[in-house]
Amino acid sequence: MPDSRSAPSSAAYSVTVDGGTVAGIVDTDRALIEYRAIPFAAPPVGELRWRPPQPVVPWHGTRVCDRFAPMCAQPARPERSIFLEYAGEQATSEDCLYLNVFAPLDRPAGKLPVMVWIHGGAFQVGSSTNATFVRGDLTRQDVILVTINYRVNAFGFLSHPELTAESEHEASGNYGLMDQIAALAWVRRNIGAFGGDAESVTVFGQSAGGASIANLMASPLAKGLFDRAIVQSVAFMPMMPLAQAEQQGIGFMKRAGATSIAELRSRPASQIVGLSKATQPLIWPSVDGYVMQESAEAVFAAQRQMRVPMLTGWTRDEGTVFPAFEEAGALREALRTRFGSRVAQALTHYPAADDTQARHSARRINGDALAGAGVWQAACAHAQGGNSVWLYHFEHEQPFFAGQAYAESDPAAALGVFHSADYPYVFGTLKELTRAWSTADFAVGDLMQRYWVSFARNGDPNVAGLPAWSRFDANADATMRLRETPCMDTIPRLEALRFLVGENMIGNFL
Repeated sequence: MPDSRSAPSSAAYSVTVDGGTVAGIVDTDRALIEYRAIPFAAPPVGELRWRPPQPVVPWHGTRVCDRFAPMCAQPARPERSIFLEYAGEQATSEDCLYLNVFAPLDRPAGKLPVMVWIHGGAFQVGSSTNATFVRGDLTRQDVILVTINYRVNAFGFLSHPELTAESEHEASGNYGLMDQIAALAWVRRNIGAFGGDAESVTVFGQSAGGASIANLMASPLAKGLFDRAIVQSVAFMPMMPLAQAEQQGIGFMKRAGATSIAELRSRPASQIVGLSKATQPLIWPSVDGYVMQESAEAVFAAQRQMRVPMLTGWTRDEGTVFPAFEEAGALREALRTRFGSRVAQALTHYPAADDTQARHSARRINGDALAGAGVWQAACAHAQGGNSVWLYHFEHEQPFFAGQAYAESDPAAALGVFHSADYPYVFGTLKELTRAWSTADFAVGDLMQRYWVSFARNGDPNVAGLPAWSRFDANADATMRLRETPCMDTIPRLEALRFLVGENMIGNFL
């Protein structure tokens, strides 16, 4: 369905890209041109399900890009979820390999830096066209914004011996990562037609989008496709080896009642979505030997990742939106099971003397393991290789109204600076959310955009008029605290993060 809230005025801006000519639409209110749903690969349906992305199917005439594409096939988000509020209601389809380009209406002379957004969603859900991504004003900073779709859940990451056998690379899974790579290659080839600088491409993403970027930095297939990286909230996630992922795929096929990949390809998308939702552990990127020859964590440790400037960080309360232990006894037992003889050390970082303290600690360890520890580890590894790294800790709370509640928390204010609290400030989409916004919030949004765009333009977030941001030093205890008055300060809970890294507790929840 057309997005009526965008209120475009015309379809007058045409450019030629892979496959043919596309026309954009003008949004005079936001002073930008939008090109919605440009195909960057063939629809991955039928025989192309569980295959690498194929070249775009050419079209005749001018393709008017005035409607967003559906998001890739996925389960619905829970009712009352804060992430449903972020995303809005969207259709789903297997035919989803499209990207969106947003350019300033009145562009300055010369080519503009390009920022390519990779959405999150645990590699299970997500969309390039969430309201909090596409209804903002980031382009006012004189950048070209691109948002991309990629296949998620089993559609994007299923491995199976039959799929491995039919692959010329003797690998299977990671189709979603290949979609991201295809989209970035499209940007290199085509973004100049929109006024973008193909030699100044920054990838930025949050949660699984951040992990995607770490994976791309570690993948030989993505080498040379981008120039800078912004990794928000998540860097490393656990990855199965191919043989284990294939066994997971065998179990998936059995639960589907299918006897071959051909039969599984004939099944309706809704069945694949349902099976994906029920599969544990989740189906997501694996070490397939082709796209990912090693895990991103291993590649960074060995200093074989892409040598590009990186800006990375996490939010203060990452774990508050995820299920956690509610009782002290249950948390103490979980810590004892996970850490064994080191449980006493774990309890110094995550105490559980009573239920109230345990609830706080359980959410803290989940957030530290998912986000903080891996981000800090990635920053250290990248900086130790001589690369420029800029580390942040986002600490500004969204101002919920009294009585506001979500499936993840009642009251909503207990979420604190939750996982995903930061990116509406980057995109300038605060007004898409129901909050008691104040001038302080818009000031934080402005400084986030200025830091992010300065990094995209120069590989350095420092910009005139904002506090100086020092490069990250793996041997020091300093980060940029992003809040209404940002400043360099110590790294929160650094000893706890060191403990989790030493215990290989990266990306794992209790």
